[in-house]
Amino acid sequence: MGKSDKWLLLTFLTIVAGVVGVAGYWVESEPLNIGRYYLPNSGGPVMFEHKAHTDLTDGCESCHHDLLLSDDRYDCSDCHEDFVAEDFDHTDLKTIEAHSCGTCHQIDESAQAQSCRNCHSSVQETDEVSTACIECHDAEYTADLLTHDEMREVHDQDCGSCHYSRVISVAYHEQCNRCHFVENVELFASQEGNVRCEMCHLK
Repeated sequence: MGKSDKWLLLTFLTIVAGVVGVAGYWVESEPLNIGRYYLPNSGGPVMFEHKAHTDLTDGCESCHHDLLLSDDRYDCSDCHEDFVAEDFDHTDLKTIEAHSCGTCHQIDESAQAQSCRNCHSSVQETDEVSTACIECHDAEYTADLLTHDEMREVHDQDCGSCHYSRVISVAYHEQCNRCHFVENVELFASQEGNVRCEMCHLK
């Protein structure tokens, strides 16, 4: 191969490499979804393995509670005989270890799982859990005029219209520790029972 042939081949390869390189920026491709998220925060960033967590749960609604329809529930009689829901407070039902929200609440198959930050801000605006009715209505209005499900059907209202979402750090800690302390307490808690922050937060 002569000297001019080598230069011609080198020039050709350079042009091909340039075209391929430029085409790589122009052609849209599906993003690589490895199910891992890097969550920066003031306590130290957290590397969250999404797929590993989905494999350990019964479904998306275990974490994404916005997928649950509070006004579309399974009847208590589907699982229990002679059970009267009115005899139980919702808080009591949540303490039953074998039950998750999806045990009673049906899942909205058409809804998309949302980011926690869509509802949970980084700053807690108030210590109150719910907005008092009097904040929006006159003194003659009381919460017992409508059921909870009827309130949700009011046009342009959502959970945030009456309820204050917990600050994002509290929401994450409550949600994560709820399972970590059950599934692997030796890893996520010290012998004294304190949370081991370094098991989630990177330094």
